[in-house]
Amino acid sequence: MPIFSAAVPYPIFLLKVHKQKYQSAFWWMLIWGLLQGICVILATRIAPKTAAKVILRGQSYTTEMLHWIRTGEGSEGSLRLFLPSHLLHYAIFCILCVVSLSSVALVFGTWMLNYMNFYFAELVKLSSKPWLAAILGWYPWSLLRIIGYITTGVALAALGLNLLTRLRKKVPKSVFPKSYMLAGIGFIIADIIVKATLAPIWQKLLLYALN
Repeated sequence: MPIFSAAVPYPIFLLKVHKQKYQSAFWWMLIWGLLQGICVILATRIAPKTAAKVILRGQSYTTEMLHWIRTGEGSEGSLRLFLPSHLLHYAIFCILCVVSLSSVALVFGTWMLNYMNFYFAELVKLSSKPWLAAILGWYPWSLLRIIGYITTGVALAALGLNLLTRLRKKVPKSVFPKSYMLAGIGFIIADIIVKATLAPIWQKLLLYALN
């Protein structure tokens, strides 16, 4: 599922990056991510059993998050626990961006996006106050992370194209978009800070929505 989902926006994304239309590439991926999220949420609500089978880690991530909401236990609310996995995921994403011109990185990002949307749909369904769960279910730090990943993907896809051009012993026509890379890193740092600050508060609000 992540492969087929990522295959939809990738050709246009790569074309935009190749033409140095970085802002357009960013917005294209952001709009696709929104539409992809809506589709996964609707699919999970309509056919939850099928969604649980095809969305990798959807069920286990939902169980993990619900346990955190109900008990406060787990990595979500602990900087010491979530920081290593966050940094590891970002490092893997960056490497995949460069070596695959962001194609495999997009599959990786889609996998994470899918199970987060599966959890969102399940959270709203299980909550006694679904309207509040719908407002709180997509965490602000997760939104920062998505923007950070997209911006990084744009920058490193451009870098990958430049390296590919050099391997062909040609001079790259475009300059590496450092501002996008710095922005991507900035959003990832903001994600970590906001999560460490707000997660304990969010857990209590989500518990209220759930009960």
